[in-house]
Amino acid sequence: MIMRAAIACIALAACITGESLVLARDTGDHSGVSAQQLFDEALAGEEGKEVIAQTYVFPAGAVLPWHIHPGAHEIAYVLEGDFTFEREGAPPREMTAGDADYLPPNVVHRGLNKSDRPVKLFVVRIKPKDQPLVEEVPLPQ
Repeated sequence: MIMRAAIACIALAACITGESLVLARDTGDHSGVSAQQLFDEALAGEEGKEVIAQTYVFPAGAVLPWHIHPGAHEIAYVLEGDFTFEREGAPPREMTAGDADYLPPNVVHRGLNKSDRPVKLFVVRIKPKDQPLVEEVPLPQ
C-alpha cells in the first residue's frame, strides 16, 4: 500500500513539474512515457474540484500499468499516432489521430502504444482537489 502511494505521488509530481514520467511495463522494462503539465486550475463554480490539462508522449512499445484516476473524469484526444486504450471488462479500443475518448471516474484502465512510432495525447481531467491524479491498481481478473 505504501509503495502504491509513493508511485502515485511520484507520478503526480512528474505531471506537475512537466518532468518525464517513467512507469513500469508489464515486461518489467521502463516505458519512458512523459507528461507535460499545461495547466491546473480550480474548476469555476465547483468548490473542491480542479481541471488539469496535460500532453503525454508514449514512445514505441510503451505500456502503462493498470490504474484509475480517483474521482476524476477524463477526456483524451489523440494528437499523433495510433493508441490502444484498454478498460477492465471491455475490448481494447484502437484509436488514431483525431479520435477522442471519455472515461468516467474510477474506471480501471491502461494505455498502450503497440506501434513503432511515438503517440501524443492531449488529456483533460476534472477531479477532486483532495484526490491523487493517478492510483495504480492490480491487474484486472
